[in-house]
Amino acid sequence: MNSSVVMNDNGQWHDAEARLVLPAQLTIDVLDVMLKKNKWLALPVKQVDFSQVEKADSAILAVLLVWASSIEEKLQLKQLPDELYTLVKLYDLDSEFTLI
Repeated sequence: MNSSVVMNDNGQWHDAEARLVLPAQLTIDVLDVMLKKNKWLALPVKQVDFSQVEKADSAILAVLLVWASSIEEKLQLKQLPDELYTLVKLYDLDSEFTLI
């Protein structure tokens, strides 16, 4: 049985894979509300799926680093948008993440 919790337009948590599918909008304007409302920082995230993301800014990088610091292996990033990939390279964060 797939134990998945749907969070409306605010992402989807897949417990079995420790995977969070992020919502379409991930900007600083909405990120703080999502973090509080959905308690994202309390989730044991091992994989972050950006496949639904249409707009994102650098604010999500801080959240990714929090998740990465709470696990022993590298945090997996699926379909990271080009603009965020550029920032990961610019800030030399390659060693924190595995791109899939």
